[in-house]
Amino acid sequence: MVDLKYELIGASKLSSHTDVPVVITLHGIGSNYLDLRPLISIFDQQVIELHLQGSVPYANGYAYYIPEFHQCSEAEVIESAAQKIYEQTQEILKSNHLEDHPLAVIGFSQGATLATVLMAFHPKWLQAALVLSGKLPDFLSDWAKQHLKLQKVATDVFISQGNKDSIVSLDMGRQLAKFFKTYTNSSVYHEYNVGHSVSRQMIQDAYEWETKLNWRKKE
Repeated sequence: MVDLKYELIGASKLSSHTDVPVVITLHGIGSNYLDLRPLISIFDQQVIELHLQGSVPYANGYAYYIPEFHQCSEAEVIESAAQKIYEQTQEILKSNHLEDHPLAVIGFSQGATLATVLMAFHPKWLQAALVLSGKLPDFLSDWAKQHLKLQKVATDVFISQGNKDSIVSLDMGRQLAKFFKTYTNSSVYHEYNVGHSVSRQMIQDAYEWETKLNWRKKE
C-alpha cells in the first residue's frame, strides 16, 4: 500500500517536551491534509501537528479508501486503511522521538470513521479524539461485541453531528454516540443545526471540552 503523504509541524522544536500532545488529523473523502489544520485551534496549548492525507485520488482531493465493497468486504477495506494509518503513524512517531507524547485525533467524515476503528482496534493508543460527522461501520458493532469489553476504550471522545447532514444521517450520528457510550467511560455528544460541516458552536464546545481533559500525560 502506498505511504500516506503527511505534514508534521512542531516536532523539531517540541519533541523533548513529552507533555506536549501530538494531534493527528484525518480528513474527509475528497479533501486533503490541509483541510482540518484550522481545527488545531481547539487545543488550548502548544501541540505537535500530524496531518495525514489519503493515498487514493478522489474527486478534487483524496480518500483513505473508496467506499465500495464489491470485491472486498467493508471490514477488509476499512480495517486495511485504519491499520495503514496506525502503522505509518507509529513509524513517524518513532523516527521523530515522539513515542512518549500523548496522542489525540481529529477526524471528519471518513476520517471520523477511521478514528473510530482505530480506537476500537487500539483501545489504549489515543488519549483524546474529536469524531466529527462520522459513521459507525456496519461490521464494527459485531466486532466490538466479541473483542471489546464495556468501557475498555481509554480515550476521551467528543462526537458531533449535524441535524441537517445529508451524507451522514442524524440516526447514524446517534448510533455512533451510543457505541462510544458503551465502550468508553468518557464521551460527549453534540448535535448542531448544520449539514455535513463544522460549526462555530462546535468549535467552541470542543474547546471547552478539551480544556477539562487530563489526557496530556501518558501513564
